Amino acid sequence: MFLRSLATEFAYLARAAAPFPADGKWRYGLSGAVQAALDVALFFALRAAGTPVVASHISSFLLAVMAVHLVLIYVSASPRSILTWHTGGRHEIGLSLIMAFMALFLRGGLLALMMQVWGWTSSEAIIPLAVISTLLVLAGRHLACRAGTGGVTYDLRRWHVLSLVLVAYSVVLRLVYIPTPNLIPEEAYYWNYAQHLDWGYLDHPPMVAWIIKLGTMAFGNTEFGVRIGAVICWLVAAAFGYGFARELLGRRTAVGVVLLLSALPFFFGIGCLLTPDAPLAACWAGALFFLHRALLRGRPGAWLGAGVCIGLGMLSKYTIGLLVPATLLFVLVDPQSRRWLARPQPYLGCLIAAVLFSPVIYWNATHGWASFVFQTARRMSETWQFSLHVLLGEIMLLLTPTVLAGAFAVLLTRGRLGTRLSGTGFSRRSRLFLLFFTLVPLAIFTTFSITHEPKLNWTGPTWLVILPLLAWVMAPSQAGRFGGFISAVQKLWVPTVVAAMLFFGAMFHYLALGFPGVPYPAHASDIAGWRDLQRQIAQVENSVRTQTSAQPLIAGLDRYNISSELAFYGAPDGPHKTAGRHLFGQNGLMYKYWFPQSEQNGKAVILVERERGSLESDRVLLCFDSLSQIGVLPVSLNDHQIGQYYYRVGFGYKPTRPTTE
Repeated sequence: MFLRSLATEFAYLARAAAPFPADGKWRYGLSGAVQAALDVALFFALRAAGTPVVASHISSFLLAVMAVHLVLIYVSASPRSILTWHTGGRHEIGLSLIMAFMALFLRGGLLALMMQVWGWTSSEAIIPLAVISTLLVLAGRHLACRAGTGGVTYDLRRWHVLSLVLVAYSVVLRLVYIPTPNLIPEEAYYWNYAQHLDWGYLDHPPMVAWIIKLGTMAFGNTEFGVRIGAVICWLVAAAFGYGFARELLGRRTAVGVVLLLSALPFFFGIGCLLTPDAPLAACWAGALFFLHRALLRGRPGAWLGAGVCIGLGMLSKYTIGLLVPATLLFVLVDPQSRRWLARPQPYLGCLIAAVLFSPVIYWNATHGWASFVFQTARRMSETWQFSLHVLLGEIMLLLTPTVLAGAFAVLLTRGRLGTRLSGTGFSRRSRLFLLFFTLVPLAIFTTFSITHEPKLNWTGPTWLVILPLLAWVMAPSQAGRFGGFISAVQKLWVPTVVAAMLFFGAMFHYLALGFPGVPYPAHASDIAGWRDLQRQIAQVENSVRTQTSAQPLIAGLDRYNISSELAFYGAPDGPHKTAGRHLFGQNGLMYKYWFPQSEQNGKAVILVERERGSLESDRVLLCFDSLSQIGVLPVSLNDHQIGQYYYRVGFGYKPTRPTTE
């Protein structure tokens, strides 16, 4: 049902985009041909002059777009319109710049894909790139023209079309870019999960490993194979979010929710990086959809769907369990919902969730309840520190300041907001549902942050339930209908969404290709340069193998980053020869299960670390019969050095003491 509804929305977008106006066909066709030809000619001219590929691709595109745009303005209107923003006009300079940069960032992803993954040269790539990017610019101009003719109907239609365009852009942007940037350490670590499939793991349930395994079986041990599962999880979350919002506040609000899921940093991030938060968000959205149907619409079968979603969510990340107390409290407080306490469906849903979660219980029972202890007692034993301000800052990063302000406004404001919502079928019970399913999980995170430091991503799924109300308030039909704070937030809504899309595109371009004259920051090596590092480690490995006539181990001396990345970029045998720092009595998370210390006795180990001092510590020295001198390995990204690592080889490993947690 959800996919059919979303397909209907994009069919609407296709109708809005066609046909081309009869009096403008020649202008669109001619301007497109000129722009593409000028783009290609400028690119080859710049390359012939010795300009680097990235600078040539950016300059040729922007110069071609500007030249054609100015000519179109001159032949179709007054030259004064260059400096004028015509609402609804076809030559809005600001809108044209936005579309041009969006096309540029997408074009950069295609260039990186063609050169870094498909092995094309820049000369082979530029012609299809010029054609595709020209079509993107023309399509953007055309949609701006076709959006409407003025008035409130125009605003609503234009908003609807713009929302669908931005959603489609965000999905395509992810698909284009996910094959090129290196895996971040968390993704590489979870890929190692998938190479050691099990019913559970120390720090997370197994869902992320199962998804990665399926993705890599289909697309190989590549960045795309790892990350395609994140895109699919995002689509599931968007489908459930659309369905939830449509039942709550109607179709236009539902499209606005999908736009929020496309533009907010947390939800955009889980749609391109595969961590446990990606399936968690999909299951959380599904659980909200079914719980809303069960509690507010009185559908008994929805409890079974909620049980499935919560059970699968518990296989993804334990925090979805916070929906259980939220549900119980809502049932106890809401008189109409108390009848469910005497009916079998909620208990059957709980049974389904428990059965789905049983593999994790089994793994914990056979591993000393390690994962449950890791996520509860260990976290509570961490150093006490007041971190409420940290939690607020993290939420601001996840949602943007505009959306965070809007969230608190709609949660805490009644008055005029409640009056206007009353005409939409949004009842007091609907508001109670939103409050309980937002504030109960948020209260738990807030309480924890008073004495401990929270993690950046923890509260992300919590905000799924409030998105429909946010999207409804921010729609053009509500502009100017609220006073005070909400009205101020409304004015920042569209700029925030557009700025977020441009930021995501720019960051992707920066990671995949860089920007001329813009250096990478000091800690770029934390998330990039891994393929270069592994290439150099492979040379050291070959040398040690020749010297000892045996396969050496490789061990990163940080928590898991180095080991996980070297294992991935050393595939297919990387996971079977890359251990962790648990060999030296430190916490190495799952590596202590994959590489027991006692089984590594007598082996040569290549030690890799960012800090030279770690390779000279007594903890390391006491574990070997002898060690080599320390060597330096510089790493680069897009021909720019972004950091360096140190390594040395230990011979005759001997375990000293067990890993400490």
